[in-house]
Amino acid sequence: MQIAPTVPDNWYETFFTAPVNRFWEMMVPSEATTADCEFTKRHIGQEPPAQVLDVACGAGRHSLLLAEAGFRTTGVDISTESIARASSAAEAAALPARFVQSDMRTFVAAHKADAIICFGNSVGYFGADGLREFVGSLAENVRNGGRLILDTYTCAESIFPLQEERELQFDGGDYSAELRYDPYRSVLQTRARLRLDEEEHELSYLHYVFTSGELVRVLAGASFRTLGMYGGTEDQPYSVGAPRLLLVAELQQQ
Repeated sequence: MQIAPTVPDNWYETFFTAPVNRFWEMMVPSEATTADCEFTKRHIGQEPPAQVLDVACGAGRHSLLLAEAGFRTTGVDISTESIARASSAAEAAALPARFVQSDMRTFVAAHKADAIICFGNSVGYFGADGLREFVGSLAENVRNGGRLILDTYTCAESIFPLQEERELQFDGGDYSAELRYDPYRSVLQTRARLRLDEEEHELSYLHYVFTSGELVRVLAGASFRTLGMYGGTEDQPYSVGAPRLLLVAELQQQ
């Protein structure tokens, strides 16, 4: 039986509020961001001051760290609150990082980037049509021969068998979630409760689930050649059960 949708498809337009961003910052250690950026520097085939486009950038943790390393970074995100946090951090540290509020499917860069990064689960925000639109936008915003890094924790090979309940505790609060998978739409819906500094927040979000092979085919349709698929920032090969997929691709001559 098909599961009735309980989360709107455009949930991400209003989801990333101040409490959510604070929670995310608390849960992601700086070492994880450093590892992501070291992976990026190894695989984009560019040296500073190359131009790196970061979509969706959230509060800018990758853009800011890459800017510290000398890259010229532009971060794009639909969340006004996230962009404000990122811009404030860049200004405070006097970093060459620029941040733009925009839907990442329709953003048009003034100049094609040397590389694009997409960390987090944002590649799963859209269904098949939206994914193709997003990948097409990436192809338009990177130069020929430029590299792309896609990161996702919700490839089918990573999430099945599904753990339907999740709980975690941290200093200042806790988080609990119920996950439901709709096999008719290949959608993973999450209902969660976040307690942060004695305040309760009800959260709802979803991700479309694709196989890694589907991502490779969609990328090929936009002239990206997949160079490698990794299960972590230490370059271990991606395989069934790996917690995340880091896919590296290169735009071919169009």
